Amino acid sequence: MNLEELLKELQALIDKYKDGTPDGTTDDEAQQDEERMAELTAEIERITNEQTNARNARNAALANARSAIESGTAAVVSNVPLQRSASAAGGIVRDVTDYDAAYRRAWVKELATRGGIQLGGGNEFTPVERTAFAHLTSNTGSVVPKEIQDQIISLIDNSAVLFGDAARSTLKHQFEIVRHKSITKGDAGTTTEGAAPTDDEQNGFDTISLVGEEIKKTVKMSRKMAVQSMDGFEQYIINEVAARLAVAANAYCHAQLGDADLGIATANKIQTATAEKLVKADVVKALSLLKTFGNPAPKGSIFYANSNMIWNYLAMIEDANGRSYFVDEKTDDPTVQGRIFGKLVKQDDSMADGKLKVGFPDLLKGNVFDGIDVQGYVATDGSQKHCFDGYLLYDCGLVVPEAFVELTIKPKAS
Repeated sequence: MNLEELLKELQALIDKYKDGTPDGTTDDEAQQDEERMAELTAEIERITNEQTNARNARNAALANARSAIESGTAAVVSNVPLQRSASAAGGIVRDVTDYDAAYRRAWVKELATRGGIQLGGGNEFTPVERTAFAHLTSNTGSVVPKEIQDQIISLIDNSAVLFGDAARSTLKHQFEIVRHKSITKGDAGTTTEGAAPTDDEQNGFDTISLVGEEIKKTVKMSRKMAVQSMDGFEQYIINEVAARLAVAANAYCHAQLGDADLGIATANKIQTATAEKLVKADVVKALSLLKTFGNPAPKGSIFYANSNMIWNYLAMIEDANGRSYFVDEKTDDPTVQGRIFGKLVKQDDSMADGKLKVGFPDLLKGNVFDGIDVQGYVATDGSQKHCFDGYLLYDCGLVVPEAFVELTIKPKAS
């Protein structure tokens, strides 16, 4: 029984005899109740004393642990909440300050200082922030905290349509894509039941090393906007850097699809049959050219186009009864505008007017070599603007050149 239950039972017995021995109670019953009250009292006193001793021991251990932290003899452990600063579990003194959280605050303050921003709560490090910053930058220099990197990447993925859909790795030094260009022999064949294939499959491959492309975008804050709270400044940097890098990263992915070595096969770059018009046969032809050569593509094929192309061309394709093949179907992804022939249609503002791409984004393989990084400085052109450079080292390419098709609206003859 716990302390609450013991107290409740003892109080019930006290209440039973508060006005004397109840009528009908035998001497044996009264004797048993008296013995039970003595047992309950002894157990309650024991538990209370244990709790008091444990509390006193904990207070003494914490005092000893804090003293160890101040003297620098405590081991660093950084996986518990920031408000707890010491632990002496098992008789071993540990510094349990959350140095990751402290470094995040220190990084924001240091970035603001480099960018010439005075934060509302001040830019000075607290002792724990100073310790965290010195410890985590001693070998690598100031780096963006992983939580902030993850937030920026998440925002980029939500707005950079093709970049967010493409497969992504994070190898730091070298990245190669093995392109599956063809099945040169033995793609398919029929045999009698139980017989082995008569023609072994032979595949055509080549390997291309990606070295990374620097993607940089600058966020500029006017002097009038400069004074910020720390939380407000951090969120501003996250939002603005993500917004600018998203546009650049997404445009780069589309540029790579047009690359002679890393992009769409020449045969998969087609025009509509009729000038200034898109019909069902054009779209079906584009879908018929898509290939995966057996490579996994769990997202399936997806259409990418800007708003003009979606609503003035795709959505206008109708059957013989005047019903549109395009289905206006929204999802949790705000870029999805609907479906056509069962395939998702996504609005991608990096696409030009008159252009439609369809393909398997899982087969566009990318790698983040470095970043997301953010550097702050004050502009030297006399504008007194506070500048923050977002940086991403990224590269990508198609592992199957026929995994995408680019369809262009044929221009009107001049």
